[in-house]
Amino acid sequence: MGETTLTFLGSQILNIPFLIAYITAIALALYRYPTQGKPALLAGCGFFLFIMGWLINAAHMYWQIFSIQNGGGAQALVPIAYLTGLASHLSELVGLVLVMIALFGTRNSPVGGTESINARNTRT
Repeated sequence: MGETTLTFLGSQILNIPFLIAYITAIALALYRYPTQGKPALLAGCGFFLFIMGWLINAAHMYWQIFSIQNGGGAQALVPIAYLTGLASHLSELVGLVLVMIALFGTRNSPVGGTESINARNTRT
């Protein structure tokens, strides 16, 4: 491994638990989709957008480390840092809104219909 790669991995060591949590949340959302329906789908999409924000930040960090180690000036990094920061924060903001809608704004309805499973099982 090169020096750039090792430096990049060292810079991301504190962010890896978040990536693992986001992947776990997507897996749980997919698992709960048949019973939860739309809220699980919204939560899964929200956590996917969190992963996209994480990936944008990671790609920017790698590019920044690579550029500085190869003699690039810090002034050349400013426009790209602005754009990647904006894209990352917008992705995370939309993801957060989707997760909040999943938690507080939608009914618990299964995929197959609009009734809850408990209502179907207790119907006489």
